[in-house]
Amino acid sequence: MNEQNLRTPTSEEAREMQKKGAEARKRNNEKRKLMSAIYAEFLEKEYNVKTGEGTKKINGSELVNEAMKKIIARGDSSTVSLLREIREGIEGSKVQLSGEVRTGENITEEERKEIFKKLMEK
Repeated sequence: MNEQNLRTPTSEEAREMQKKGAEARKRNNEKRKLMSAIYAEFLEKEYNVKTGEGTKKINGSELVNEAMKKIIARGDSSTVSLLREIREGIEGSKVQLSGEVRTGENITEEERKEIFKKLMEK
């Protein structure tokens, strides 16, 4: 065991640690703001999307909605990963998401909704 880690820091050491912590928080907030700006820019643009009927123009928000619907409907680990990525992009990584999703089985829409609800409660 390292005895240095167990002792109470001096006021000068404590100030230095607080300063380093504040600088790290500032860098993390800047990164989070940058990622939010990237997401916002993506959502504002329009995209040409191939459909069964040809190509149609949709904005980033509609594109994300369609992709999310397909991923959430799958009800597998990609659903949890998508939700985690969205949350981390918005809030930062503060919360651990965990859950059990059955795959390879016939899951009714009601069961899928119940699983989704349980994941969102944690």
